[in-house]
Amino acid sequence: MLLEELLRCQIQEWYPAFRRHTVPTVIIPLPAAFLRYLAGKTAYPDPDEDADGPLPFLLPTITSGRTPFPPVRAHLPDPVSLLDHDASELIFDSSSDDEDEENLLRPAFPELEAAVDAAIAELGGAALPKLNWSAPKDAVFMAADGTTRCTCFAEVAMLLRASDCIAHDLASARSSCQDFVRPEGVRRNAGEGSGAGESALPNGVESSNGSGSLNDPARDEADSDAPEEDETWLEDGFQYYLALRKWYLGLRPESEFRCFVWGRKLVGVSQRDPSAYYPSLPGWRAEVQPKIEDFFDDVVEPQFASENYTFDVSVRADGRVKLIDFNPWGGYTLPLMFEWEELEEEQRGDDELEFRVVMQQGAVRPGLMTAVPYDMVDWGDGSGWDVFLKKADNELNRQMASLDVDS
Repeated sequence: MLLEELLRCQIQEWYPAFRRHTVPTVIIPLPAAFLRYLAGKTAYPDPDEDADGPLPFLLPTITSGRTPFPPVRAHLPDPVSLLDHDASELIFDSSSDDEDEENLLRPAFPELEAAVDAAIAELGGAALPKLNWSAPKDAVFMAADGTTRCTCFAEVAMLLRASDCIAHDLASARSSCQDFVRPEGVRRNAGEGSGAGESALPNGVESSNGSGSLNDPARDEADSDAPEEDETWLEDGFQYYLALRKWYLGLRPESEFRCFVWGRKLVGVSQRDPSAYYPSLPGWRAEVQPKIEDFFDDVVEPQFASENYTFDVSVRADGRVKLIDFNPWGGYTLPLMFEWEELEEEQRGDDELEFRVVMQQGAVRPGLMTAVPYDMVDWGDGSGWDVFLKKADNELNRQMASLDVDS
């Protein structure tokens, strides 16, 4: 994967050309302080102090005054728990140093918060967040409804901060390209303040060139030493964006497909969620395929410059095709129901397009990264893991007893 191909797949690069064919989106440049927060670093570091290690997972301080989540402690503890010192502090305000320290660890981004909340309101009150390339789809376990739907800045920050997909976008996406050259010096990232820089345009991208643009002019380097290699992205001047995409009620995962383009030819289409079987999809496939092919020939191929790439679409009930996203070929992009090698076969005929969906229950494949962390797996009585561990423990005891008898 070449860096040029990766940069071309950034949403702020392709959205202006495909605005009429995709979901309404507001794109906001992210300040460096918020990027440091996402990386678990101090958002506003003191240049005279040594850098701290990773900070605990805390939401930013909300300056708008609204409460994004219901209060955790909505009732008084029972009398027995009042005997516990830690619980008693919930009743008697002690204004401890720990509270002051936590406030210091929770930075505020008032201008960015205002821009995000305004954009969400403009999009109808709910939006799906993503950065230049990825959405925090692996962090849905943090959301109350199990989706990436957000209604305010705090919810957006929570998903972004908890997502490994976002961490990959920030630290590893560019460095995974075969022609990536790590910057020698440290450059100033865009928007060192707490805000969102230039005001975000409702239907597009800010007019000034960002560091993530393909046509970005050279910038002067700051006079400072280069940081450690694994944190270079924090200060190398590359511009990251937050894209807020309009959320629609009744989104149907069975209507979404990933399309594979090799040598500027559409060679494969896969069900975008191969981890589920949808009974209507095998029969609907014949109707959907020509619509996707026409969309590629008329809309995508004439305007997207890469030779090899993937793009995701959603086919509505009325037959209209909507563009969801672009992804580079290979790398961290999932081939879903294909293997990259079979898609690259040169003997594939010019008119041979393979369209794959899950044809029957039990034929599903692993899908997108949407699992929960190991420490959130249900280990309680009656769970699958509980039964498995009990059987494993019984088998171990049986084998140990057998050894004792033999000896």
